[in-house]
Order: sequence, then structure tokens, then C-alpha cells
Amino acid sequence: MKKMSLILNLPLLLTVFLTPLLSQIGEFGWEQVKVLFFIIASSLAGSIYLWDKSNLTNLTNWSGIKILALIFLLTLGITSFLGLDQTSSFLGRPPYYQGFILYSFLFLFFLMVSSMPVKIEKWALALVSSSVIVSVLAIEDFILMSVFHISFPTYAGRVVSTFGQPNFYAGFLLLTLPFSYCLIVIARNKATKQSPADNDKLLWMLGWGSGLLSVLGILVSCSRSAILLALMLLVLGLTDQLKNKIKIGLVVLAAVFASIIIAWTASSGLVGNEISRPIKTFNPDLTRESIEKRAYIWPVAFKIAIQKPLKGYGLENIENAFADYFQKNKHPLFEENLQISPVLISLKELVIDRSHNYPLDLLLFGGAASLGVWVLIVALLFWKLKQTSDGRHKNVLVISLVIYLVWIQFQNQSVVHLIYFWLLAGLIDGK
Repeated sequence: MKKMSLILNLPLLLTVFLTPLLSQIGEFGWEQVKVLFFIIASSLAGSIYLWDKSNLTNLTNWSGIKILALIFLLTLGITSFLGLDQTSSFLGRPPYYQGFILYSFLFLFFLMVSSMPVKIEKWALALVSSSVIVSVLAIEDFILMSVFHISFPTYAGRVVSTFGQPNFYAGFLLLTLPFSYCLIVIARNKATKQSPADNDKLLWMLGWGSGLLSVLGILVSCSRSAILLALMLLVLGLTDQLKNKIKIGLVVLAAVFASIIIAWTASSGLVGNEISRPIKTFNPDLTRESIEKRAYIWPVAFKIAIQKPLKGYGLENIENAFADYFQKNKHPLFEENLQISPVLISLKELVIDRSHNYPLDLLLFGGAASLGVWVLIVALLFWKLKQTSDGRHKNVLVISLVIYLVWIQFQNQSVVHLIYFWLLAGLIDGK
């Protein structure tokens, strides 16, 4: 049994380590490669899992989180079958390929993680090791581009590392920061119990080194939301490491520093360009600013969602839902408003396949049922963490889950971020 567990653990850990590192190969896009690898790796791990008949008993031991996860998958499947484009919903479509098949393998991955006794230290090593490579590649590309003026594929002049999109890789690095801190804490606790060993020093060095590299990688991505959240995590980590007498002064310093950062982001456009100015301006000059702002997209996306509040439009059908919404002569009053609104006119010409808000995406994908079940899963995860007695690992998982939930309110997700969420769900459910 122990040997079989090791054989199963290896493909699961390699899946978490390797998926973020895969990049565009020939005609296979950045996300397509990652999705295909994840499906193949999960299939391999699943075959090994089912080969050991003793694991079949785990399938009958269903927790509340597992039941809700299954219901969530079923709601996505049913609403996709009833949606606008069944082929896209089940297979996925470019560039994300996040159809029902992918969600099925995410569910399988979650089941295996929750039932296997893999220490959180090993998951942290897999995530952190991957983040080091992603960070180094991003920093290297930034230096080559800025200092040596070497041309290579970028996203609007921003480095993309192995993700093809700067916000995607910055989000991954952000989500691995709590696990870098986890390695630091594990090394520190081991050192206090016994004489420091070489492997403890390596854990400590990997924790600090990966954290610093991730912060640098996030900075060169120019992802403002990731930068803000990374700075917040950095302050929390430093505060926890220092003695109580110093913490008060550090908190004051952090408050001043945060105020400067917030003022900078507001003046640089994170708040003004994305939220406040679009809300105040009903007829913006779209020759000077982009229509691709959340404050313009979210209200229309919500209006589209409430047209089919129960069944939604099916996975990967947001683009079709927007196109259907803007069809001429379908709603005379709407067509009249369309002709006098520069925002609606521009959105009509824009290809929108995500809303930059995952709960809103779920409402569009699977209606209130899918969103409601997903919210219940998140609530049950926090409840399970509250019951956990292991304070050291509990804090890491709580912070990781909170950071993920904040991130998905403003950013689209790569398959890597979805894997991260279901990894957290499996780790929490397995406790």
C-alpha cells in the first residue's frame, strides 16, 4: 500500500510541478498544451489510483465537500447540454479550453488529492519549485527586452514567461507565495526541535529564495492587482517573523507604505481607469480609452446572465451569449438604446469570452445553480479549516484560499489557477 501510494503521489506532484512550465509548442497554444498535459497526467494518476482496489473504498466515503463538488460538476454538465453550443461546452474552445471534460478531470484530481496522504510540505515543494522557474524565465525575458532590446513574443509589451499572458503567470506566482512561507515555517519549526540539518537549511533557503523571486517576477509582469496582493502577503509574512515589540512599528510602516501604493495605483489608472471613471462617465470618449474595462463589461454581462438565471448558457459560451444579446431587432427598445450608447456599440464589436470575474462567469456558464453550489463549496472549505487543529498548515491554507478568491474577482483564470483551487479543496477536505 505504501509503495502504491508513492507511485500515485509522483504523477500528482509532477502534474502540479510541470503544468505551469509548459508553453506554446508549434500549433498548440499556451493554454491548450497545459490542458492536454493535465488531462493526460490525471488519466495516468487515475489509472494507478483505480489499480489499487483498496482505493475503491475511498469512493464510497463521501464528505460534504465531495458531494457538493459532484453536484457542481453535474450542474455544469446539465447546463452545458442545454446551452448554446454543446460541442464548445464539452470540449472547450480557444484560448482556454475549459469545457466540461476539463472540469471532469479537475474533479478526479480533487478526489485523488483529498484521499492521498501527501504532506503539505511536498505540495509546497512542487508549487514553489515550479514558481522559481516561471519567475526566472520572466525576469530573464524582462532583462533581455529592457536592457538588450531583444525581441520575442510579449503581451502588449509585457513579458509572459510560460503562460502567454502576464496576468496569468503573475497570478500563479502570487498564489504560490503562501507555500514559500510554508517552507520557511516548516524549516524554522524543525530547527527549534533539533539541531538544524542541511535539508532544513535548504527548505529555509528555498522558501525565502522562491518568495523573493516570485515578488520580482510579479513586479516585471506589471500586473497591478498582483503587485498589491503580493506586497500585502510580504508585509504579513515579515510581521509574523518579527518579535512583538517590532510588530507595532512595522504595522505603522506598512500602513504608510500601503497608502503610498494605493495612491500610486489610483493615479496610475488601476482604480481610476478601471472603476471610478467608467462608472461616472456614461458617454466616454472611446477614441482615447479602451472599452475593455470591467466597469463596462460587468453590467452588460450581468444583464445577459439574468436573462437565463437558472440554466445559464453552458461552459465556454460567454462569447455566444454576448453575440446573441447584441442581435439586431431582437429587442426594439434595446436596439434604440444601442444606437445612442458608445459603450454598447463598442462592446458589440468586441469578442468577450470571459468577464474577468469568476463568480459572474459561473453565473453565465451554469446559472444560479452552478454559482450557488460553488459558493457552498467555498463556505464548507472555510468551515472545515475552522475545525482543523493543525494551526501551522491551517494558516497557509486559509491565506491561500483567501488570496485565490480575491484574485478571481478581477482576473481571468488559466487552467493552472483552476488546478490550484481544486488542489486546495483536496488538501482541506483530506484533513
